Amino acid sequence: MRRWCDVRAGILVGLILLSVLSPAPGAAAAEPVYFQGRVLWIAGETLVVATDDDQSFRIDLSRVAQDEYQRLRSNDRVAVTGTIPPEHDRVVATSIESLEP
Repeated sequence: MRRWCDVRAGILVGLILLSVLSPAPGAAAAEPVYFQGRVLWIAGETLVVATDDDQSFRIDLSRVAQDEYQRLRSNDRVAVTGTIPPEHDRVVATSIESLEP
């Protein structure tokens, strides 16, 4: 089951990457991505977020200040801004914003 989730997440992250790449040749490949979803789980510097259409993404929190995510709990709504690394296996977050009131 975990392997299927990793494969599905990799495919979806790849599709997001394709949708944000600049069509100009030689353009920078690290375009920012932005999406909203709900927290499935968080452990250490890894967050998994599900979008409203039930797609899940693994988020690398290593470049986000801890105060942006330390109070997050399962089912909290968040907005994620980040980039997709060449491995296409996660989103490297640059910002996590809680959408909870």
